[in-house]
Amino acid sequence: MAELLGKKVRRRREERGWTQEALGAKVHVSHNRIAQIERGTDPPPGQLAELLDVVLDYHGEIVELWKLLANEGFKDYAKTFLKRQAVARSIHEFSLTVPGLLQTAAFARSIMEYGAYREDLGDAVRRRMERQHVLDSDDPPWLWVILEESVLFRSTGSRAVMREQLEHLLEYGERPNVHLQVLRKDRPCVPGSISLLTMRDGSRGAYTEGFKTGQFFEDPKDVEQYQKIYDRLHADALGTGASAGLIQAALRKHT
Repeated sequence: MAELLGKKVRRRREERGWTQEALGAKVHVSHNRIAQIERGTDPPPGQLAELLDVVLDYHGEIVELWKLLANEGFKDYAKTFLKRQAVARSIHEFSLTVPGLLQTAAFARSIMEYGAYREDLGDAVRRRMERQHVLDSDDPPWLWVILEESVLFRSTGSRAVMREQLEHLLEYGERPNVHLQVLRKDRPCVPGSISLLTMRDGSRGAYTEGFKTGQFFEDPKDVEQYQKIYDRLHADALGTGASAGLIQAALRKHT
């Protein structure tokens, strides 16, 4: 479906003699973003699909394809988010557990085993660890994480697994591009995770996830809604110094 949408965009662009840069300027995105859409590797969000539909005079065809694509993608809701996360300029997360980018392999395996993960655990853990390489790149994203306190004291896997995980958090919390805060368990929170992404072209997205459901949003109104929720959580969270102290206290509990 994404490839079909991309072929329609490319065909009409070429019919009009426009370069990818020219079309990008008309819909306010970079030529690289147009190239991604035309290849079908990263289809447009709803608002951009509407702009392309108007600029290319498709009279609703692009929007209808986007709707079909959105319904198709809902079944595999994490795919778009993970693709965007890998190239984001900044990532803001609130989580009831340690988010994937900061999990150790042992911690990730313990969570997957508990959740009766249906695919090969070894492959799943390896892919999660590979996604973390973005934090070690030459130009890593700004990562701001708010953790709910209970995850620090809850025993996931074993004491050894938890010690390694908490030490890992403390180590990453010292990096200049990683900001780690803890939300005390007596403060209000939401029953799931929130991730806010800012891409290098300035576009934004929001991802929410529960036990077995999730959804990725790119409509500015939706993103703004989840930004407000994140801001409230951030306002109630401990500062970085106090958060590190609480992680150290939890580390002692697991010895």
